[in-house]
Amino acid sequence: MADETKEIAFLGIDEKGFPFVREPVKISLSSYKNARYLDIRKYYEKNGEWLPTTKGITINSELFEKFTEIIVNNKDEIKKWLEEKQQ
Repeated sequence: MADETKEIAFLGIDEKGFPFVREPVKISLSSYKNARYLDIRKYYEKNGEWLPTTKGITINSELFEKFTEIIVNNKDEIKKWLEEKQQ
């Protein structure tokens, strides 16, 4: 199997390619040395091109299951935390 990458989503970019958040995030599926991963990475714009930062995570299938479970089981708490205004 050759190394490959498939973009799933690019969050924080509008339909014209302009960011509406400080650090847009790209979610992609990738393979490397016969292993498959979910990659979630911050991007930045330079000279009209979106480039990956070193800030991100690469998750294998075992971690994906745990990550998904944590998000689902704590969705309400996470949403409340993100929506609350700091004082």
